[in-house]
Amino acid sequence: MSGQNDDGPTVGYVPLHPSMRPPGDRRRFPAYADDRCLPFSVVGDWAGLDMVVVSSEVDLVRWRRAPKGLVLVVDLPDAFLDEGRSFRTRARGMAKWIAGPLSRPVVDHHRTMGQLLERADAVVCSTPEQAGNLGQYSSNVHVALDLHREITPVAPVRHEKAGRLDVVWEGLFPTLTAIEPVLPALRDLSRSLDVVLHLVTDRRAPRFMNRFLPVDVRSVVSGWGIAVEIHDWGVDVLSRVARRCDLAIVPVDRTDPYTLGKPENRMRIFWRLGLAVLGSESPSHRRACTVAGVSDDVLCVTIDDWSHALERYGRDADVRARVAEAGHDAAMGPYGDEPVLSAWDAVFESVGVQWPDL
Repeated sequence: MSGQNDDGPTVGYVPLHPSMRPPGDRRRFPAYADDRCLPFSVVGDWAGLDMVVVSSEVDLVRWRRAPKGLVLVVDLPDAFLDEGRSFRTRARGMAKWIAGPLSRPVVDHHRTMGQLLERADAVVCSTPEQAGNLGQYSSNVHVALDLHREITPVAPVRHEKAGRLDVVWEGLFPTLTAIEPVLPALRDLSRSLDVVLHLVTDRRAPRFMNRFLPVDVRSVVSGWGIAVEIHDWGVDVLSRVARRCDLAIVPVDRTDPYTLGKPENRMRIFWRLGLAVLGSESPSHRRACTVAGVSDDVLCVTIDDWSHALERYGRDADVRARVAEAGHDAAMGPYGDEPVLSAWDAVFESVGVQWPDL
């Protein structure tokens, strides 16, 4: 899409990946621009542009010194800076140089990201908790969840299946390990119900830095001790699989500040698809339950929590239906498309950009 706009600024976007395939490249600024009919160009440089929105895969070394005349918006939906300094965060500066985004290695990736945020005219994140932390770098921080217009809403449907429970999870390979604490509860339930876990993910995925050492997901899940069906990730596939399922799970690694700080986007997706959702206890999941008016017994910390939740929601179609209805109402209302679009409108208003015809 051309970034030339006769009635407004020329706009560029630095994506997570040149293919624009990652969810962040489909559901954040590009999705907003598409909805608002705003032209932009996928770029790697600021030459000839009035404004650039950059993803977290930008060359921090270069873009932290972007010229002052350029309006720079940084989209940082993940809680990188919540991790604190550790071996992993120190190694990230070298890893991202090897993988490609950085033009040279940096000793302190955390600090370099902070310098980019200090240069930014606006910063966009995805949770109020992140916004509070990012306030130390910028006085202009906004919260915007993912835009899910690519996912067609599905009204909740009550399935009548005697003795069978279909459970769905979706995500990228690095987050697959979050399911492991749920496995004992799923195995217990499978002793009395025909439980099938559907994984909507890439069948082959890189194990290292999202680029290297591909692994076959089947080899990872083969020892889980429950029936597992793997479905190649795709928007249509996710919708089709979800329509066959009774319940969705959204576990996260609660020991990792990065994953614990993730927003409620996956809950929103499954609610949009008409499913009841069980998830790990986290600030964003608790907030989502409050918004939807859903009981917090869908949130789990321990293996026992998962066992109790799966026992209740796995066996009782009526209680599943009530939670699915409440979640779907929230996904189409306060968690729907218009609030997300309005959040992005506010980002650009804050830097003095007025789009034509809005």
